[in-house]
Amino acid sequence: MSETDWREFRLHVGMPHLRAGGLAEEPLIKHLGAFQWQAAASLAGQPEDAVVNEAGERLHVSMISVELGMPMSRDWDEFDEGADLCFRQRTRVYGRKLVEGCFLFDKEAIPDPELAGVVGRDDLVAGSRPWAYVTHGFITRTPTTWAKLETPRAFLEQALPEPAAMPAGIAEHQAVERTGAIDGFSDWAAARALPCAGPAATFAYEIEPESDLNALGLVYCARLPGIMAGAERRLLRERLPVPLSEPLVSCLRVAHRRIYYFANASHEARLRLHVEGRFLPPAAAPPSRVRMLGRLLFRSDVYRASDGVLMASSLVERVLRVPGQRKPLLTEAERWRAGLLGRD
Repeated sequence: MSETDWREFRLHVGMPHLRAGGLAEEPLIKHLGAFQWQAAASLAGQPEDAVVNEAGERLHVSMISVELGMPMSRDWDEFDEGADLCFRQRTRVYGRKLVEGCFLFDKEAIPDPELAGVVGRDDLVAGSRPWAYVTHGFITRTPTTWAKLETPRAFLEQALPEPAAMPAGIAEHQAVERTGAIDGFSDWAAARALPCAGPAATFAYEIEPESDLNALGLVYCARLPGIMAGAERRLLRERLPVPLSEPLVSCLRVAHRRIYYFANASHEARLRLHVEGRFLPPAAAPPSRVRMLGRLLFRSDVYRASDGVLMASSLVERVLRVPGQRKPLLTEAERWRAGLLGRD
């Protein structure tokens, strides 16, 4: 397979994939991870449960970074129950241990000619379709909170589709781990900080083994965006001088997320989350069926409560979209925005 080849995956959207307002982020990330694992195993010429390292130990893939993007002209409510989604994915392998996956997805088939000019993440961002950029590493199936990267035995002596340079998600992961700074959200500095107590709000999260742990007994990487979203919701509902109502918070939609994973948790009872929020008012626009009333940006960092080890860091941009007929929510949003922007 050449690096220009794109696989196709299909997903029929049902109730397990939805939240109020359309396709949910967590099941989408789970499917992206599963698709990427299938693609990597295909490169190895083996089913997923037969991929092993040089010592013969079974391997699986562990997320290093995930980025999701929804063009401003699109919304998650397009992907409702009964939709048949087409995912196009291209896999490349760096250093025989690291996997880069570029995804485009939509309700319609995505033709090959459209993919010809998509080389890297910047091309995904510049397009008009929803997209994802995912990086993984291969690790053994032995439960451990610190992942050691492994090389699949099948990759040692075969040609692989390789990028010309280290994938962006891998290079950024290293930079974020060293500095804490997540680039790519140019509006962060210009946005108005939400008036919480201190520079960031802190929340505790009790791990639920039945829903939060994966088959290895570790916190499932795809669960962390949902756990972060819960802390963001608590910030908006509990920590502001004028909190947002639950119906208004439910109108927030993910427009762009980057998340980087550094460590995991096993036999951990509790996580600790630091969350910082900022607000950007909307540009002037004529009345429409759905009003875009501004953007909320959140920086979230997840730590193990037992020893303070950083597990993951994320930036997410959420768009506040309110149906034009919901007058009470429009009024609440306008009053909240006026109060926030009127502060010194």
